[in-house]
Amino acid sequence: MMAVGTAVIGSLQFGYNTGVINAPQKTIEAFYNETWYKRYSEYIPSTTLTTLWSVSVAIFSVGGIFGSFSVGLFLNRFGRRNSMLIVNVLAFIAAALMGFSKLAESWEMLIIGRFIVGLYSGLSTGFVPMYVGEIAPTSLRGALGTLHQLGIVIGILIAQVN
Repeated sequence: MMAVGTAVIGSLQFGYNTGVINAPQKTIEAFYNETWYKRYSEYIPSTTLTTLWSVSVAIFSVGGIFGSFSVGLFLNRFGRRNSMLIVNVLAFIAAALMGFSKLAESWEMLIIGRFIVGLYSGLSTGFVPMYVGEIAPTSLRGALGTLHQLGIVIGILIAQVN
């Protein structure tokens, strides 16, 4: 149960990063506008702001696509457990980029961080169900296999509550 619970944390992270971007839209747009003004001494045009916001949201899915296509490469090279451990580095890198983007006054860091967390989420979406299915006892495989989806939904819920 401890191994399954630990593996499902990746699902929580995926769900959280899926749902967290919508609530702070106005704050992020204000950050973009403020940063743009400091760089160019003019406020960001509304079409550019809309484009940057769209890229910020969509880049997560692009990272997820690349991550999901890379699952086989990681699994064949490092194995299931080691792949899940190694890929957590991506979550820390993404968190650092997004967390320090305001300090660095760089909206690019935020977008790159979203791409990297998308990459992490795409990889986790392949790793977690496979790992849980392999370590679960046969009698509990179906029940424990649903924990991946439950983790995603709980992650989205946590993001919406915050």
